[in-house]
Amino acid sequence: MNTHFDEQLHRYLGANDYNETMNAIRHVISDGDGVRMFITQGQAVFVSRLDYEKMCDRLLAFKLPFEMSSCYYICIPSQADNLFVVIFSAKPKVSQKIDQEQFKTRFLDKNNNITDPVWIDESRQPCSLIHMQCVNVSHFTFFPNLFEIISKSEIDAGEIHIAQSLTASSPNLQSCFDAEIILNKELDDEVFGSVAGDLRRYIQTRIKSMSIFDLVGPAMVGPSSSHTAGASRIGLLSRHIVEAVIASGETVRSIAVVLYASFRDTGVAHKTPHALGGGLSGLATDDPELLAHGDPGFLKQNGFNIGGQHVSFEGYYKGSPDEEKKFAGQQGNNIAEIIVVTDKARHCITGFSIGGGNIEIRFFDGWLKTPLKGKTEMRLVGGQIVECTPDNASYPTIARIFNDESMPNPPKMPFNSFEEMLRYVKDRNLIDVIVETETSLQTTTREKIYGKMASYWRIMKSSVEHGLKSRELSLFKLSGRNAGLLNSYLDKNSLFDNLFGRAIAYAVAVNEINAKSGLIVACPTAGSCGILPGVLKAYDELCHPDGNRLCEALMVAGFFGMILFDDVSTAGADYGCQAEVGAASAMAAAALTYLENGTPDQMVEAFTIAIKNVLGLICDPVAGLVEVPCVKRNGMYATQAISAAMMALSGVRSFVSPDEVMLTMKEVGQRLNIDYKETSRAGLAKTRDGKAVENAFAGEIKKFFG
Repeated sequence: MNTHFDEQLHRYLGANDYNETMNAIRHVISDGDGVRMFITQGQAVFVSRLDYEKMCDRLLAFKLPFEMSSCYYICIPSQADNLFVVIFSAKPKVSQKIDQEQFKTRFLDKNNNITDPVWIDESRQPCSLIHMQCVNVSHFTFFPNLFEIISKSEIDAGEIHIAQSLTASSPNLQSCFDAEIILNKELDDEVFGSVAGDLRRYIQTRIKSMSIFDLVGPAMVGPSSSHTAGASRIGLLSRHIVEAVIASGETVRSIAVVLYASFRDTGVAHKTPHALGGGLSGLATDDPELLAHGDPGFLKQNGFNIGGQHVSFEGYYKGSPDEEKKFAGQQGNNIAEIIVVTDKARHCITGFSIGGGNIEIRFFDGWLKTPLKGKTEMRLVGGQIVECTPDNASYPTIARIFNDESMPNPPKMPFNSFEEMLRYVKDRNLIDVIVETETSLQTTTREKIYGKMASYWRIMKSSVEHGLKSRELSLFKLSGRNAGLLNSYLDKNSLFDNLFGRAIAYAVAVNEINAKSGLIVACPTAGSCGILPGVLKAYDELCHPDGNRLCEALMVAGFFGMILFDDVSTAGADYGCQAEVGAASAMAAAALTYLENGTPDQMVEAFTIAIKNVLGLICDPVAGLVEVPCVKRNGMYATQAISAAMMALSGVRSFVSPDEVMLTMKEVGQRLNIDYKETSRAGLAKTRDGKAVENAFAGEIKKFFG
């Protein structure tokens, strides 16, 4: 055995533990496989061949045999001996420590929000050491990624010292890691930069919990989930805030709406002002009167009736790019301000639509520590929006806008990525995991989940049928009859009358209904709402699966979409069309793989293959309308979903791992120029034909902004 390796073992192990470790090493050498483990007073020792993946799996499966607030790992890989020893202890063996105050200073801003979850010492003193710290990272995320980066990088690790805090030091610091990688040889700047970049990229914070109905849903009138459904929800939640202002004793005189970023640039084409006004009027996303009640002429004449008070409407306004700079650093490009003037004050409510109809109210007369999402009731206390407690029960309530209320303190998700999810469901039923996750987040039951998904499936089927029959053209005659043409062609040409052909026709049918502001289900967005129902309706006609199984396929689609959403919001204004049509194609691929009795691993592969082949897809709608290229694109990517499912079911696998593909999608989206993120400033929107439609649409825009 290598002398240096033997010295390391002597340094960190007592005589008895050293002898026990040597016995374990002899077993590993003779067996050639597996991980040997023994437990002594206050520590556990693991021995294996130098296989980071196997050692990681064993560490993650290890159940703590004793209570502790912190734990410590000494990892000793020996390339010369092809051996790996990990010493797990309740007490530090070297100068390992978790300095809680240092972590607070390093990771929290003045509002106690985390600025960056990963810190790496860039001083490189000494050059033979990589020192990193991270917060709010699950050990199911930390260990696999740390070990994989070390094993696949050009570094020769002599020892890895890890200290882990198991208790929260503050409400926003739930877990802390401090890791030192001691190198046998120094790294040059290029390799160090590569390793540091990988650590920042793959060591991710805990997943943000969402409902599957945030990705399959809502039922809504088109044409855009972020710009229409999201806008209406901003309006409706703002109305509830105004009701609380009235209940606190103020008389509201007027309301005005200011649009910023993508809401300003393409909002009229997406019916954003209509939806904001309809939401402020108290109407839901699927109300057929929603858009009519947001018409500027209607509102100028009728105003709003809120909390028993008649409130005049001052108009819709465009915020300037200079004014928009106040939102620098905020995630999201779909922004609306609701300006409320009362007899006592001027209030400003700022909402962000973050994709798929999901929203956050982040400002009310200043920045909110906890954004309002409309899923829990809040209270207005002394001009501040706070959580409901028994102590403030007498203060005005801000009602939620969702039927199912979120749990006040939802549990942490047991996984944070697709690869972690696969490890978690290895010995579990995937549908049971989805139901357990949903019921832990919402006040709901298994029966209600199936019932709500069944109601969405009925709307999806209806939108397909309506779209195939309709011959009505959209406002500028850009779409409306293509689904009928496709369906007629299928009737006459048996070569194309199959799963692929029907999925194309049905996906186009749904998206044409959406373009004409008909009733659809966003999945995950309205702009991509045809792909999932198109694929599943075609499959339903050809294979006749049980109704519950179709609901379960939709649940799988929503569940996988939720995991993706943690990295990439499904908003074209944030990440381009890859985040809308790409996500929808991947969700449909996973759903189809489930229907064909694929394993969870195959479902993830189908999802991953679909995402890989949509990277970089831009969002460049002509005149901001959700028609060109959106309608035909839904048909095209319905076929990609089927292709991805077929590949995965046949055993084809993505060379690049699922989690790396999702993070690549995020990176590509962040690097996309803003002109290709639903602003209609470039691409097809600025062709001669595109500009002709834009010029014709100018008259519609003047109705709102003059």
